[in-house]
Amino acid sequence: MRGSYREGTTARAMILEPFNPKRHSIEEVAGLIYDTEPAYFPLVFGRDREKALLKIESLILAGGNAFGHDSITCAVRAGRVAGVLVMQAPDAPGLREESLVIARAAGPVTAARFLLAELLIFAPHYLKRTTEPEYYISGLSVVPAERGRGIGAALLEGAVRQVRSRGGGRTVLSVIAPNPLAVRLYERAGLRTVSAHRAWVPFRILSVLTMIYDPVQDGSGGP
Repeated sequence: MRGSYREGTTARAMILEPFNPKRHSIEEVAGLIYDTEPAYFPLVFGRDREKALLKIESLILAGGNAFGHDSITCAVRAGRVAGVLVMQAPDAPGLREESLVIARAAGPVTAARFLLAELLIFAPHYLKRTTEPEYYISGLSVVPAERGRGIGAALLEGAVRQVRSRGGGRTVLSVIAPNPLAVRLYERAGLRTVSAHRAWVPFRILSVLTMIYDPVQDGSGGP
């Protein structure tokens, strides 16, 4: 996917394109992924940010996992990565296969922490059964200096276009609440909250919202 987006009347173009280590800084992308959700990523990769980013970089290059290059779209402005969206396709590896990839790329301890975090926080996502193709947005992040300039909205619009180009299907994401800014952004993009549950993680209880964009129910009809 490659597209362009313009803010209002400004001439500063922003490009959406798949992650490519030859064009995009892997350090910037790894940092954006780590900063996506402070309740999740330190739990999986640890609170030492420098060490965590090295693990995420290994996973980006490895592919075949929730943070792999094959799932990442970059928003690029003036040659720099301004935001990223990570979205898994319906045929993405299952939790077991993904954990094995993570173990090889980032070590067995990280794989075990990933598996535990996924089951503790997102259990309903894995327990539900559906025959419909379903895309899962596992991360959306914009650099602080670029926030409020429409980059998050452009990444979400690009994700919807990408789903349509592949034949359609529902787009799902989870929000660890409270995060009203994120919820408003997703609602403006056409996602709606369909469920909420509590997740027990070490030393705290999290509230998790599940949001869905369904082109049939939302009236766009499909591809």
